[in-house]
Amino acid sequence: MKIDESSQCKEDLKIPLTNEGLRILCHRICDEPKIRFCSVINSLGRIVTGGFSKGIKPLDSEDLRQMLYIQSTLELSMKGEFDDTLGNVNFITTYRDNTAIITIPMTQNYLLLMSVERNAQIEQIVKKTISLFESNGILDRKSKSTSLGDNPNYFLNVH
Repeated sequence: MKIDESSQCKEDLKIPLTNEGLRILCHRICDEPKIRFCSVINSLGRIVTGGFSKGIKPLDSEDLRQMLYIQSTLELSMKGEFDDTLGNVNFITTYRDNTAIITIPMTQNYLLLMSVERNAQIEQIVKKTISLFESNGILDRKSKSTSLGDNPNYFLNVH
């Protein structure tokens, strides 16, 4: 699978968040049905790693996608203002006519941004994705309010 490297941020993440480990996990998610796009975004709204699933053509331009990355970062940041009273954000889903966008907060102010088919089972995708990242030591959930079930071993572990 080819990653859109022109939009990648060249910075390295701190251990255990490595660009290579995140790239592998994003590719693994993109191999799943109904997933269009999966990337890790930094706090400035720039792609650290990830890209489109094989055979998927973007619905918009690179400039519009960059605006989406920044908007997703801001939205998650703004929702964080209520963490003390409402609890931590587990994920955000935005349904559009042509796709659904999933935003999952990660450690070190990074976020995982996914675009999925409109008719995808969002909650199942989120559970699988959180399980994959947690099992690889990359996602440290502040809150366990998103129940992952007894054995959510849906994805292959990548170490």
